[in-house]
Amino acid sequence: MTKDRRYNTVKNLIMGGYVKTLNEIFDTVPKTVVAKDMGTNLARLNKMIGDPQIYSFRDMVKLASLIEVDELAIMTLIYAQYQALKKSKRKK
Repeated sequence: MTKDRRYNTVKNLIMGGYVKTLNEIFDTVPKTVVAKDMGTNLARLNKMIGDPQIYSFRDMVKLASLIEVDELAIMTLIYAQYQALKKSKRKK
């Protein structure tokens, strides 16, 4: 199976510092594609995006492998997503 070309675009955006949070990955690669490639379903992926605390290390490694970036880069995006959600919950 060939890998989606959009992962290379996301990799370049991450390496260039243009993608700051996990959610911004899905502006380029649809969630359905990522969920299928990670071997999970869309509902679980949406749950992980909505609550980054439930991301397992295995999920993080799979996503990093798909995008071909360092696991630390994905961890940073997940943490940034967590911080953004935490701030938005405080404002309510």
